Amino acid sequence: MMGGRRLMESSALDAELVALKKRVSDLEEQVRSLTAANLALVRAVEKLHRTSAGLAPSV
Repeated sequence: MMGGRRLMESSALDAELVALKKRVSDLEEQVRSLTAANLALVRAVEKLHRTSAGLAPSV
């Protein structure tokens, strides 16, 4: 009976491993999306700073 129990435990562990791999994959996708959004925001702010610097009155 011990072998049957190990097989069941193995199946449960395999299922948990698959679920964790999917979760990691989902989190990696979120990281890619947030990184792209952050880069776009940085570029927009840099462009705004360049534009504002050109419009600022000289002292």
